[in-house]
Amino acid sequence: MILTPIDWFALALVIIIGLPHGAFDAAISLSMISSKKKITRFTGILLSYLLLAVLVILVWKQFPEISLLIFLIISVMHFGMADFSAYPTNLKWPHIIAHGGIVAIWLPIVNKQEVMQLFSILTNSEAPLLWESLTILFIFWFISGILHLWETLRFKHHIVTLELFSLILLAYFAPPLVTFAVYFCFIHSRRHFTFVWGQLQQISTKKMIISSAVILSSSSWMLGGGLYWYLNLNMTASDAALQTIFIGLAALTVPHMMLIDLMFRPHSEKNKNTN
Repeated sequence: MILTPIDWFALALVIIIGLPHGAFDAAISLSMISSKKKITRFTGILLSYLLLAVLVILVWKQFPEISLLIFLIISVMHFGMADFSAYPTNLKWPHIIAHGGIVAIWLPIVNKQEVMQLFSILTNSEAPLLWESLTILFIFWFISGILHLWETLRFKHHIVTLELFSLILLAYFAPPLVTFAVYFCFIHSRRHFTFVWGQLQQISTKKMIISSAVILSSSSWMLGGGLYWYLNLNMTASDAALQTIFIGLAALTVPHMMLIDLMFRPHSEKNKNTN
């Protein structure tokens, strides 16, 4: 797969704008620790985070097709939960699946030839099981989309309806990497920044929040650069970039999702209800 200039630009956006959206995870972890043994507990969380990321890479290396399928499914959940939190509606799970599935399910289906090349690079195979599974997932996404659309039109959630249609059309007409970059950088990451910044400002200083974000972002870029250099020794620049970015995103998304969706959101909701 040979990346075009616009593909490279899209990947650059993912690295510069999208990747740092998880850089607040250190500050988030600290914010949930009230114990006197703050440093010890934080160190334990950080090590667990890194070990889980490394484990994802090791598992991906042994079972790339299954790993990619699981990554797509958890991406639906993670993206969809962020979109639902931004504009809640009555039908929660159809909302989550409809929005979260645009880049993880709809995009591969409508751009199968191009995405098949990408998936073959990430899995080192034609990934037949993955595509069969995507066909089944597409049915769930379609049904969820119909239910979600009915609910948003019924209760006049115009912003939500417009966003859904706009992203569906973008995925249909734009290059796959462009669609992913637009959604990941300007919708998902922006919402994450807004949510986390609002929560952390109440319990932490701006200096600590920004410092932790800069340190983690810089560390991620350096590790990614090293991985790209290593992969580029044995494959083309395009293939090395795609493996570095998407496998790297998978490795970071798993611990990031567990921290945000399983711990921080419930923690924030609990504090909000208490106050």
